[in-house]
Amino acid sequence: MSLTLILVGAALVAVALFNRVPALHGRPGRRTPGFAPARLTEAGRATLTTVGGSLLIIAFFLALSGF
Repeated sequence: MSLTLILVGAALVAVALFNRVPALHGRPGRRTPGFAPARLTEAGRATLTTVGGSLLIIAFFLALSGF
């Protein structure tokens, strides 16, 4: 449970921090991984940072409690 929350929280904070999302570029037969702009507004970045940070804090306390 804690590991899942850490992964999701870190992904949300990373998207908010770098304003990029993973994407596949190229033709359908030959796709290459890369990053595309997330096009987040300031409110969107703040929301992702808040939710992701909260998930990381919750995961920390769940790990401390042994759950």
